[in-house]
Amino acid sequence: MKKTIIITSLVIVFLMLYFLQTNFFNWFTINGVSPNLFILFVLFIGLFAGKRLGIPMGIALGLALDFFISKKIGISGIMLGLTGAARRNFK
Repeated sequence: MKKTIIITSLVIVFLMLYFLQTNFFNWFTINGVSPNLFILFVLFIGLFAGKRLGIPMGIALGLALDFFISKKIGISGIMLGLTGAARRNFK
């Protein structure tokens, strides 16, 4: 039950970030470069939830981005999956 609530909340946050990225941050550029919120989101998941949730969420969210935005399927899925593999080594 707890895991489904966490995944559902992550999907809701993804949808909010998608709305912000496509509507607001396309206008907000610094020297023609706009920030990518999805990389930060998947990096946050990978660092704080671990590889077991970071990699699948990165791949799933990246493939969703490819279907919605990109013409090439799989590029964002691979890159966000690798970003989700980040881990912390704090002790």
